[in-house]
Amino acid sequence: MNRQIREVLFAVIVAAMLSICSCQRSVVTLHVEQEPSPIATTSLVPQATRLSAGGLVVSWQRPLPTGGYVFEMALGDGVRWSPVRTIASGNLSMFTADLPAVAELSNGNLFAYWELKEATEDDPYATTIQTAISTDEGKTWGHPIAPYSEKLAGQHSFIASFPDHDGIGLLWLDAAEQSKLRVAAHGTGHATSPEMGSIGLRYATLNNHGDVSRGSFVDPITCECCPTSAALTDRGPVVAYRGRQEANGAKPSEVDPSRPTVRDIYVSRLDGDHWTKPRPVHADNWIINACPDNGPSVDAHGNRLVVAWWTESADQPKVQVAFSEDAGDTFTQPIRVDAGKGEGQVTAVLLPDHKSAIVGWLEGGTTWARFIRETGETSAAVSLGPTPRHSRLPRWVVNGDHHVTAVWTRKDHDAPSVAVSRIAF
Repeated sequence: MNRQIREVLFAVIVAAMLSICSCQRSVVTLHVEQEPSPIATTSLVPQATRLSAGGLVVSWQRPLPTGGYVFEMALGDGVRWSPVRTIASGNLSMFTADLPAVAELSNGNLFAYWELKEATEDDPYATTIQTAISTDEGKTWGHPIAPYSEKLAGQHSFIASFPDHDGIGLLWLDAAEQSKLRVAAHGTGHATSPEMGSIGLRYATLNNHGDVSRGSFVDPITCECCPTSAALTDRGPVVAYRGRQEANGAKPSEVDPSRPTVRDIYVSRLDGDHWTKPRPVHADNWIINACPDNGPSVDAHGNRLVVAWWTESADQPKVQVAFSEDAGDTFTQPIRVDAGKGEGQVTAVLLPDHKSAIVGWLEGGTTWARFIRETGETSAAVSLGPTPRHSRLPRWVVNGDHHVTAVWTRKDHDAPSVAVSRIAF
């Protein structure tokens, strides 16, 4: 039996399991239709953003024949797309769980963020964040700048954004502590492990000109390489991320990332000028001594939140969803949505009633979607199509009252490509 036939049969089996394993009454039927993609060639790491004036901006990276990647975008409505526009090209970082993106500033201009590779012998994962602004809908872009001033090499990645009244907010995982330890060790001549020290969740707000107005660490000790996600509530922006439990009083410089620790999903909210104390969405108590490259997704409206995430606690991989009605202060008990072998890389979008969501995840080499209510009722899961492993799902976008535009990475004859689907409910 050739590989394609095996993959098809496996997808059919998983679909049946997903239908059977839903222990809640099915309340909604999802229908999936494939829509035209803005890019027809090999492409990956797509991201989508709803614009305030209507329509979408979709971005992705495409490999160059001479090496490196080009970061591109197009404007459209999910069916019709503008010509492809180039944001940047060259030595761009490429990791399928880490998505560059285009967001919208409060004045309507476009704001792009991506990463450049800065790998060294000491730190093969070192990257630097680049940001740029376009005043003409992405046709041209200003000079790229970093949202921080220090020049220490190290990881700056897994970026999330949220709208700010005077511009935009950015969040990312930052290896400042590891970089400081490495530089100090070189100065004294004493060797140190390049991985010693914590990775932290950092944020900055930038004005409409791209200048940093404020910034700090949300959490100085986090899991090292899981995507972050952010959304805006009436009480301020909320970030969801994979945390890391260390002994009380542990300093960032004392963290050994290879040591087994509990790495569950946390949220924090920007309350005025300070981020609230991070709190777990649910105590999965997953102990792991490596980063799973698998982060959460959060979406919000008013003070209602939905969070989706993947865990492998007790060696049981599963995709879970929880809701909050108080901007993340408390959450419902998690609801499982996968068929038993979920691979994560999740996305979640809150629907117009603000009490239900559509959740996407990877399982069996396929992208799946399911409708879920905060009370626990779910639809049968539907397949969007085959997907390369580790391909993080971007934020999906509500279009009207009865459908969602889903952007994802399709696996077509072993080559990845950006796909667009319409999920009607």
